Amino acid sequence: MEKKHSHKRRPSSFLRLPASRTLQALLIVISFSLVVGAASSGSPSSNNNVTPSPKRFGRISPDEYILTPEQIECFHKKGCTMLPNVLTEEEVEAISQTFDQFLNREIHVPGKDFCDMSKPFGTPFEEWSIVNCMLPTLYHPSFRNNIYERLSTCIARQLFPSLDMTKDYDQLLNKRPGKDDAVFAWHQDMGYWPGPKALGVADTSTVTFSLAVDDSDESNGCLRYVEGSGVEKKLRPHAPLGGSRDDSHALTIDVDESKGDVIRLAPCKKGSVTIHDEYVVHGSGANMCPDRQRRTYVVAFRPRAVVDAERRIGFTHSHNDEVNWDTFDDGEKRVKDKNTLED
Repeated sequence: MEKKHSHKRRPSSFLRLPASRTLQALLIVISFSLVVGAASSGSPSSNNNVTPSPKRFGRISPDEYILTPEQIECFHKKGCTMLPNVLTEEEVEAISQTFDQFLNREIHVPGKDFCDMSKPFGTPFEEWSIVNCMLPTLYHPSFRNNIYERLSTCIARQLFPSLDMTKDYDQLLNKRPGKDDAVFAWHQDMGYWPGPKALGVADTSTVTFSLAVDDSDESNGCLRYVEGSGVEKKLRPHAPLGGSRDDSHALTIDVDESKGDVIRLAPCKKGSVTIHDEYVVHGSGANMCPDRQRRTYVVAFRPRAVVDAERRIGFTHSHNDEVNWDTFDDGEKRVKDKNTLED
């Protein structure tokens, strides 16, 4: 008969550790577990196989688009920058349907608020090159507070966090295909608007948004600007593109690269947005594409004190206003004769 050997379980080396060493070992195990857990939750120690952390910049929610520090700095130093992928394809499509109702004159816009920005008032509609519609949400109230407006509000308040930024005006523009005269002359927005003296305000801070409803590049006349030209907040002498504002609303100024003006292009993909300030010199070239239009949806934000001051003097950004760039009493130099532009 075989003897049965008794098998006594030996205590593990871990259990034979002194109490203090056992506590240290337990702490090491717990610490390691915490590190592994943090890695799996997307901490800086994570690897390529873990779930990424939430987006911090760009379109982070339906009504939020968060700017990077670099985008904010570029806007304030250069006067213009591009923000990619602000709206989705579906959101742009919804906006473009209403946009086209204005272009096709299905939605009525009175007087000079529906015009060609490159030609004299009274030019037949069929001959227009840049179709311009001022204040679309005034004439079509259901278009107000759309997704583009809400996102623009979010962005404007990041650029000027200490100011009560509010919507000032909006505008729809379309450069028709194959129009070599569909040119926006060089200008500063403040050339069209009343200055601080007329308004009784010191700060005219502005951010103007231009949504690309179609892809915009040099061939179909994308935005171009003079880098840093608005930093000093000074207005260059402007002149009417026509004989007077009765002939055409457009103004123009000289740009001279030999005197230090640095011209940049600002191409923009559909759904993306360019933003610029009120003093940067900008314009755009012709649409040389035979089969591509360039639709742009503009909305501008300014401090509420500025908007209220504009309205008090009768300025609404409508081309039908009695008060406009040829009547401002603000001490700014706006040249009446386009042949007398100064250097």
